[in-house]
Formats: sequence, C-alpha cells, structure tokens
Amino acid sequence: MRIPSRLPRIAAVTCLALVAWQVTGAQESNSQSNCTGLHAGVTAQPMQVTEGYSEPSVMVEFHLLNDSETAQTTAPESWKIVIDGKELSDSGRIFGSGPGPVGGYGTLANGSTFDFGKALPIAEYFPETKEYRISWKGRYFQSPTVTVRISPRIVQNLSR
Repeated sequence: MRIPSRLPRIAAVTCLALVAWQVTGAQESNSQSNCTGLHAGVTAQPMQVTEGYSEPSVMVEFHLLNDSETAQTTAPESWKIVIDGKELSDSGRIFGSGPGPVGGYGTLANGSTFDFGKALPIAEYFPETKEYRISWKGRYFQSPTVTVRISPRIVQNLSR
C-alpha cells in the first residue's frame, strides 16, 4: 500500500496544531487560577434608628483587597453602586461625601485593604417593601451581590 505524499505533511501540521492548542489551554487555565489583583466585597443591612439621631438607612460596607505583588490603582472615579441591576447615577456623590477608605482613595498598596461604609437613606434608595440586590463595582473589580430585605415595618416608620 502506497502512502500519499501529502499525508505526512497533514499529519505534521495536525500534530503541531494539537500541541499549540494544549499549550494555549494550559496557559489559559493557569491565568484563571492565578487570582491576584483587586477583590471586592460588600455587605448591607438596615440600620437601627435612634429617635432624632438618624433617618432610616441601609448601611452598605465596602471592602477592597489587593493581593497582588504590586500597588494597584483602584480607579475611584469608576466606582458604582448597583441596586437591582441598575447603576446608581449618583454613586460619585455618595463615594465623594463623608468618610472613605483610611489612607484615601486612589492607589492600594500590595497586601492592603480599603474598608469603609456609607449609609443610604431608605426613603431615597429602598422605598418599597421587598428584597434588594446590591453590589459594588469599579474599573478593576466587581463584588459579589448581597441581598437586603426592607420589611413593611421599616417602610411604615418612614411615613410617620
């Protein structure tokens, strides 16, 4: 039986393609398991209201960790609070007022964290009795989504 002259070339090209595909796949899987960089978290809970002290609010706490080997820019101008899948148009105002991360916004040193909170008025951001889904994102990170439940009792207290 005679082997066609093109068959060895086709076999060689096929082998090279398979080797290249395996190497590329290995590099992709390594980069996916190498999870260094900025990692965000968020927590949220209705605040206890003290008579005459504060308005009913949801305290949203933001956590950002840099577990890379170098300082990372956090791009605070890109930070957005997302409620029920919609970015708040006034996120810049929220992050720009009141306390922020200790050490300031901007660059986060390697191995460091930002931890700070903001009180969002229920009447303005959570007016209905329901569960709200909240997350936080920026140009270089995205937090998981958390749920906060606004009970009928909280909404009733708003109308007083």
